[in-house]
Amino acid sequence: MALLSFPAAAQQLCEREILPFAEMVAAIKSDPGTEVTRETASVTEIQDPKRLIIWTLVKPSGGQPAAYICRRVVQEGGQVKIHLSAECVGQTLNCDGVIGRILSDQNRATAPLRR
Repeated sequence: MALLSFPAAAQQLCEREILPFAEMVAAIKSDPGTEVTRETASVTEIQDPKRLIIWTLVKPSGGQPAAYICRRVVQEGGQVKIHLSAECVGQTLNCDGVIGRILSDQNRATAPLRR
């Protein structure tokens, strides 16, 4: 009997392999047509209009893990919807807090547009 070993499947988010923060940012930025819409010391936001995706990437710092949020615009049943997926890289103890803060900031920023 032979034992076969298969490499573990790479974890993905919005059809992209999850990488360490700097590599992930560089990989998304290198896609043709992408545009950085905000870049601070801790957060990078990138729009990918070709794939109808908005990325928010949070740099790890002070025990906070890297966090990636992918928002994909889709049409379902005649309606436009946004599918949100998120992933953390590193220790996930603070992951919910990181993603929660990003989503709260986003909701505050987009509230006037929803009225």
